[in-house]
Amino acid sequence: MSADLRDHFARKATAVGAVVTRAADGPSARAAVGRETGDESAIALFAVAETGSVAVSLPRDERGRCLLAERLWLLVPGDDLAPTLDVALQRIAALVALGHPYVTLMTGPSRTADIERALTVGVHGPRELHVVLVGGPLS
Repeated sequence: MSADLRDHFARKATAVGAVVTRAADGPSARAAVGRETGDESAIALFAVAETGSVAVSLPRDERGRCLLAERLWLLVPGDDLAPTLDVALQRIAALVALGHPYVTLMTGPSRTADIERALTVGVHGPRELHVVLVGGPLS
């Protein structure tokens, strides 16, 4: 996986309010995950470089915890990035065909402006989204 693609993802994800860090391996990634009250973590399927999004498919019993967490930490394989949204949607279609009926693309922390037309963060999902790219070059 190209370091340029990882860098592009990190720029896009940061631009929409996510915090992106990199970890060399699984133990390093688990050490980076927050442990404060309101923190939840999950393993993501892949990331989308074009949009800074992360694809997750959570079991029913984990969806509420993760989507309503104050801070959500998503661990993403650092070498598994879809370059474009079109490629990501093809991958999601294949995942649905394989039995993953609930795949979500998360792009930054939850935001809405439907409450008195004022931007509010964290109403329909996590207030903070932390993405940890696991593996691959750390530079």
